[in-house]
Amino acid sequence: MSDEYEIDEVRLCDVANEMEAALVVSLLDGDGIPARSDATQAGGVFGGLPFESGHGIYVRTAHARKALEILSHYPHFQDLKNVHEPAGD
Repeated sequence: MSDEYEIDEVRLCDVANEMEAALVVSLLDGDGIPARSDATQAGGVFGGLPFESGHGIYVRTAHARKALEILSHYPHFQDLKNVHEPAGD
């Protein structure tokens, strides 16, 4: 596959669980920023109890700064983990 088809993507931040991942992706998508998470259901781990180790949220590099600005308006998402620091303009 040619380099022109590769998407320049960055891990924006980590969230605590699958529900938060879905919420962040939905918030960003609603503001016109395509986003995805690496969240997958983790059923049957440790005797049937779900195990959640956190999930990454991914956006295009060009959208990272705007995505962080959007999330900063939501108090619940002001203490995200492993937050990407966009390079200076």
